Amino acid sequence: MRIVAAVLTGQDRDMGPPLGWWRGPAWFGWALLVAVLCAWSYPMWLAWIQAGDFTTGSIVVLVEVVAVVSVRHRPLTAVRVVAAATVLAALIVTPINRSIGLVHSWPLDAYLLPAGIVVSLAIARARGQHMGGIAVVAAVTMAIATAVVASRGYGLDTMTGPLVGLVVSITAGYALSDSRKARQETEEERQKRSNLEQRARIARELHDVIGHHLSMIAVRTDSAQYRISGVTPAIQEELTALGTAAREGLTEARRLIGVLREDGAEAEHFPQPTADDITDLVRSAVDSGASVEMKIDEPLPAVPAVVGLAAYRIVQESLSNAMRHSPGAPITVRIGASGKDIELSVDNGPSGAAAAHGGGTGIAGIKERVGMIGGECTAGRRADGGFRVWARLPG
Repeated sequence: MRIVAAVLTGQDRDMGPPLGWWRGPAWFGWALLVAVLCAWSYPMWLAWIQAGDFTTGSIVVLVEVVAVVSVRHRPLTAVRVVAAATVLAALIVTPINRSIGLVHSWPLDAYLLPAGIVVSLAIARARGQHMGGIAVVAAVTMAIATAVVASRGYGLDTMTGPLVGLVVSITAGYALSDSRKARQETEEERQKRSNLEQRARIARELHDVIGHHLSMIAVRTDSAQYRISGVTPAIQEELTALGTAAREGLTEARRLIGVLREDGAEAEHFPQPTADDITDLVRSAVDSGASVEMKIDEPLPAVPAVVGLAAYRIVQESLSNAMRHSPGAPITVRIGASGKDIELSVDNGPSGAAAAHGGGTGIAGIKERVGMIGGECTAGRRADGGFRVWARLPG
């Protein structure tokens, strides 16, 4: 009884996310759904008018339509609606004289097709006890409907179709649920691997930046006695110790990065980009055909190399995402000072073309990078359908 109570009193927000099959424009999906419902509703309505009257036929059909339309956003509510509609239909159903489209002499067969779809989709999205609860509610509802039909003098053979449909719907729901869980597990593993790869790449970049500074420390401390007059043996001993510590730190950093580097690849020794290179980055995006406007509040504050590198990578990834997911949309890059910090944003408008929907991890990588240097970052869709990435990086 507890699992049934969970369905009857549970909240729609406790269900899992939609299955996400539809990849086209939302308006086209809704238009297709309405067209299918109309194709089903009209002959169904005519059949119920024959079995009862205009008002009864309209109400019975409308209830089922409401359940189908609401199953995406309110799956538990939709299950409750189809349960009530099924019992209501069993109370008033009568054979009709002639077939109307998909509706044959016994209207209940065709009438319960949408109910089966609602049950399947709800089970597929259910979590925990809701899954079994929906199946039990559907089975109890069908048992009540069968008893009602039998009490009205119709043979139990008239409920063969609905009973078979119930079994198929529940089985399909569990199969869809297993498929959804498998996809989620695969996506989670892919996300974990991507996060590890992203962290390793950030660590290698930090090594290149920090390694340069450690190397300069070692060189300057070793050469101090030749460049600066009056260096006493005690000062030289202290400088030598600093140089040794810097070299040891560089060696340790290289050892750690070697662990992270994949496939035994050699270390990459080339200058990492800084905030000053963002202008060239935007220019290359424009040269490739993107519509990019750049606004920089100069002068920018002097920031550590790791912060400049993060700013460059954030803009680079944001431009890549905008050009891939919203081709042809205008892009605006803003960079300014906020005290000693750097504040930047990348906005792109909604695309007029069909956007590609990929499972990339660029945004997660941006947030990971900003978090590692103690900054702030937000990313999300704008009200007009565009996208915005904003970050504040510490100076």
